[in-house]
Amino acid sequence: MRLGIIANTKKYDITNFLVDFINKHHEKHKIILSKETYLFIKSHIKENHLSKLINILPEEQFKGKIDLLLSFGGDGTMLFSAQFAVEANALLAGVNFGKLGFLADISFSELDALLEEIEKNKFDIEQRILIEGKITGKKKNRLLAINDIVIEKGGWSRIIEIDVYVNKKFLTTYRADGLIISTPTGSTAYSLSTGGPILLPQLDAILLSPICPHTLTVRPIVIPSDSLIEIEARSGYETVMVNKDGQLSWKLRPPLKMEIKKSKKVLRLIKRKNKDYFNTLREKLMWGLDIREQQNNMKGYTP
Repeated sequence: MRLGIIANTKKYDITNFLVDFINKHHEKHKIILSKETYLFIKSHIKENHLSKLINILPEEQFKGKIDLLLSFGGDGTMLFSAQFAVEANALLAGVNFGKLGFLADISFSELDALLEEIEKNKFDIEQRILIEGKITGKKKNRLLAINDIVIEKGGWSRIIEIDVYVNKKFLTTYRADGLIISTPTGSTAYSLSTGGPILLPQLDAILLSPICPHTLTVRPIVIPSDSLIEIEARSGYETVMVNKDGQLSWKLRPPLKMEIKKSKKVLRLIKRKNKDYFNTLREKLMWGLDIREQQNNMKGYTP
């Protein structure tokens, strides 16, 4: 199997983990490191033979070269890696070295077992829908998002106005700090903090969640994924902001006009057979946790 690896080398010290993994698996699998990942490892170890065990490529050249992309880091690293997995038509697995680990839900200790399960074809694949945005009048105007595309007021103090049309029918004018257009994957990200609902990953739908709307009766809405969403954002200031997945952002002059729709591309995530999404919600979002029970358990405890 051809394994690509992208690691967050700026936030986590994962050198020893990567070196152990390479030494253990290079004979059985072809390992390709992203160029940035390799340069980081190379500068932190003394093992000169490492370059003989692996291949090094920029992430943009993974297409046709890998079957599975391993993302070493947190959920942010997973989102960064996902775009290259999609372009390479490869499966994606997130090895968690971060805090929450909602997307990157495989621990390093589970990695060997995961590879064995893949070889025995004992694993699940979750297909996640993506959305793409087209900004009118901008040359590089296509945004492919795993989580969400966000239109917001940026650093200005006052709200902006966002007209939204769904399949050529007027939905509403959001007077708010911004609007989040989210996939089911992104429903547990920024949208959740605005009061948006959680959508199960297998749902074929798109979620619109206003950010701090001026009118309290304006609520998030779920629409079919085959909808065409047309947006015009107006502001009394010089710019409005557009960002995708919280990683890339643009300052644009209003009025901003965009079209957003479901992409033809999909993200394919590797999941172990024993993974349960509802259990993930309980564990990661602490559903059902009662602080009173913890306080009662601590009574009489002397450190």
